Amino acid sequence: RHIFFAERQAAKIDDVPADTKLRTINRVGVIGAGTMGGGISMNFLSAGIPVTLVEMQQEALDRGTGTIRKNYEATAAKGRMKPEQVEAAMGALKPTLSLDDLADCDLIIEAVYENMDVKKDIFGKLDKIAKPGAILASNTSYLNIDEIAASTSRPQDVVGLHFFSPANVMKLLEVVRGAKTAGDVLAKAVDDAKKIKMVAVVAVV
Repeated sequence: RHIFFAERQAAKIDDVPADTKLRTINRVGVIGAGTMGGGISMNFLSAGIPVTLVEMQQEALDRGTGTIRKNYEATAAKGRMKPEQVEAAMGALKPTLSLDDLADCDLIIEAVYENMDVKKDIFGKLDKIAKPGAILASNTSYLNIDEIAASTSRPQDVVGLHFFSPANVMKLLEVVRGAKTAGDVLAKAVDDAKKIKMVAVVAVV
């Protein structure tokens, strides 16, 4: 009983009204097809949300999409998915080598290695590519969200979404609130966590 109520309390945001109008998420973009990016992609694909997966090299992209398929097929072999569900999930995945293909995404999650300069460069590019109102998230485990957000002209749309590895298995999602993160962005992050069957905990920088 304690865990039941603790999970719900952890996701509450004191200064964001419960009736806050949420942004719509029809497609998610994930940058990085490694272990973390692949796992994050699977969370959304399994929830029926299309994913655009970006990598810089074709080999890495092929390896990442291959791992996603292998994981789904292993689940199907255990009887926890039907073959047609595997194909539906893979059919909703759009692998690409171009950041420009993220232009139609409503939520973009960066999942590259922990280097501030790299992340700031990516967010600077996303600032020019992402459509107005898109939520820009970093999976960073310890880098400062405010510094990352400052590389964009829309810090209110930037939030930390720290998944734990393997992201398609671990149920905890740390939602990191920056100094300028908008209330509806936080509320939507918590709402999305529920949709992908994860437990959100809101933390402040």
